[in-house]
Amino acid sequence: MTGTMNTLSKTIRLFLDSIGRRSEYEFYLKKFQSDQSACFALVIPDTGSVENSGELMTFDLQFLIRLELCPLVLLSGTDAALNAERLREHGAYAIVEGLKPSDDVNLWRETLRECLSREEIPVYLLPELEVGEAVKRMAPRLAHRLHVLRDAGMLHDAGTEPVFYYYTRRENPCQFNEEDMQIVHLAEQWLEHDPQLHISISSPLYLLQEMFTVRGRGSIIRPGSLIEHITRLEDVDIPRLLELIESAFGRILKDPDSLHQASDFYIESRYRGAVILEPHPAGKYLSKFTVGTEARGEGVAQELWEAACEPQQRIFWRSRSNNPVNQWYERHASGHHREGNWTVFWRGVSPDQLPGIIAYALDRPSDFVE
Repeated sequence: MTGTMNTLSKTIRLFLDSIGRRSEYEFYLKKFQSDQSACFALVIPDTGSVENSGELMTFDLQFLIRLELCPLVLLSGTDAALNAERLREHGAYAIVEGLKPSDDVNLWRETLRECLSREEIPVYLLPELEVGEAVKRMAPRLAHRLHVLRDAGMLHDAGTEPVFYYYTRRENPCQFNEEDMQIVHLAEQWLEHDPQLHISISSPLYLLQEMFTVRGRGSIIRPGSLIEHITRLEDVDIPRLLELIESAFGRILKDPDSLHQASDFYIESRYRGAVILEPHPAGKYLSKFTVGTEARGEGVAQELWEAACEPQQRIFWRSRSNNPVNQWYERHASGHHREGNWTVFWRGVSPDQLPGIIAYALDRPSDFVE
C-alpha cells in the first residue's frame, strides 16, 4: 500500500472494522485496488438520494478517496446540474469538463487521478441523457462496477422481503412494484450491453457495507451462472477443480484421490465455484462447498446451493465451528450439532439417523494438510 494508506491505516481500519469482518474488507480492498479500469466504480444516485442523504453519501465517497479508490459520480437527466450543486454543498466535488465518454481511456484515467490527488470527488454530467443511456456511454468503457443509489434502497419483492440477488437469465420468483421493476429493466439492458458488469442497487446509508462485505446491504443484479451437474469424475477438469478448492480454502488438499468418493459434482462453468456430494445411507454428504475468491459477493454461492443442495431431500455436512459462514448455513439447515471444533448441519434427515450422521461427520479425517 502507498504512504497515504499507511498513514491513515489505523483510522481506516477502525472505521472498516465497524462495517464488517477484517478478512472481508481486506479481500475487497485488494480486489478493488487491482482493478485497471479508469475509475473504481460509477456511483449513480437518484435525486432522492442526493436530496435526503447527500451529506452521508459525500462522507462515504470521501472515505473511498482516502482509500485511494476513485469513484466517479454520474448525474444524468434534467436534474443533473441541480444535483451536482446539492452535492457540492456537502464537500469537495470536481465537475469533470472537456471530456466525452468516448475519449481516450488514459486521458480519463489521468483526469480522475488528478481529482484523487486533490482529494476531490469527480462528478460527470450528462443532462441530455436519461440514466439508462448515460450508463451505456460510460460502462464498461470507464468502469465495470455500477453502484445505483436510491432513496428507496435495495429491491424488495411484493411481500416487502429484501431481494439480495436477481438473475436475468433464469426464472426469478420475485414480484416487484413499478419503481423496482423499472430499475430491473434498466439493469437488464446494461447487462445485455456487457454481461460482465457488476450492478448493485442500495441506499446511500449502506454504500460502504455493500462494497466491503460479502453479504452486503444491497441487491445484486447479474445474468446468473451456468451450473453443470457432472456425475463422473472423468468428465471433471480435475486440475481446475483442485486449483479452485485449494485457492478458496487456502490449504492443500491432503488426498486428491478422495474425489473418487463423490457421486455428484455441481460446478460453475468457469470453475469459480463447486459443490461436491458423496453418497451415504442417510442421504448425501456435502463434502465440499467452495467459491473462488474472485466470485465472492456475486451470488455464486446461493446459485450453487439452489442448484445442488436445495433439491436434496436429505443432506448433511460439517463446518469448522469458527467458520463465519455458519450463520448462512444455519439459515439453510433444519438443525445442527456443535461438538469440539466442528458443527454438523443437516436437512431432511430423520431423527433416528441423526446420531449416525453426526458420528460420521465428526469422525472424518481432515481434508487438508494442516
